[in-house]
Amino acid sequence: MTVVTDVKGVGEALKKALAANGFKTAEAIAKASPADLVKVPRVGESRAAVLIEAAKAAIAATPPAGKTGRRKAPARKPAAQKPTAAKPAARKPATRKAAPRKTVAAVAAEKRAEEAARKAAEEQAAAEKAAAAAKKKAKAKAKAEKASKKRKEMEAVFSKAKDKVKAKSKKDKKSKKDDKKKDAKKGEKKSDKKKNRKKGKKKAKK
Repeated sequence: MTVVTDVKGVGEALKKALAANGFKTAEAIAKASPADLVKVPRVGESRAAVLIEAAKAAIAATPPAGKTGRRKAPARKPAAQKPTAAKPAARKPATRKAAPRKTVAAVAAEKRAEEAARKAAEEQAAAEKAAAAAKKKAKAKAKAEKASKKRKEMEAVFSKAKDKVKAKSKKDKKSKKDDKKKDAKKGEKKSDKKKNRKKGKKKAKK
């Protein structure tokens, strides 16, 4: 079967118009009469005759499907028969030979890397230990300073309280002395009054 678009002068628009009227292949157009094609929009009598001839030419120019299939089939067989497993087989020995070289060459490098890693780990551990010791020492120093500061503060508070107690005791002693003096003065005054009373009584008797 020949496609309608293979016919000379048939585009997409005309293809749709022909298909709508039942002309879906070039063979259908070639068998049709000009009167049948005139029913298709935009197709006149003269164009109908041209389309019929063009359809016949397109059918003649199209090669049979069976012949082309037989010619193409042998061309595909060599592509399918090409062995792809041969190349990997050739590569396998190469990789096996390279493996021992790689191992021998890497032994020294691996030992150096291990030694360097061990030294780096030891240095890091020593640095961490020193840092921890310094941190601990600084913490202990700060703690001691804090305790000393607190002790001084407590001593200052205690000394202040002691001074306050001393000052109060002095004040109390002074007030007691003053009270004694007052009491003594009062006693003297009372004794003077008694003496005066006695003198007065004696004078009254005389």
